[in-house]
Amino acid sequence: HETSYTLLCGGTVGAILTCPLEVVKTRLQSSSITLYISEVQLSTVNGASVARVAPPGPLHCLKLIIEREGPRSLFRGLGPNLVGVAPSRAIYFAAYSTAKEKLNGVLEPDSTQVHMVSAGLAVNVPSGI
Repeated sequence: HETSYTLLCGGTVGAILTCPLEVVKTRLQSSSITLYISEVQLSTVNGASVARVAPPGPLHCLKLIIEREGPRSLFRGLGPNLVGVAPSRAIYFAAYSTAKEKLNGVLEPDSTQVHMVSAGLAVNVPSGI
């Protein structure tokens, strides 16, 4: 089906566009104190120096990755992700189309219920990935 190819391409484009966000999320979840060194601020409390470390937010982390590793590093892990996305999306959309065809004969054709139940059934189909 032409629609299946369009949706499969949509899943692939979605994986490409969200890859930088996944890299930033992973870095924020797994980073050590060394990522925060640039954030250390010294202040004086009763004459004593105190180091305060504030974890960076997503935008700061994005900036650090680009500055230290270059823009290409935002797409690390994209290849394996795409290898997983293609079959997963193909299985999902095949299950969705099949469920929709069957439900159109039982419920009001192309109704909101048909689309919602079809999507719910398709999500629960094990893809083996």
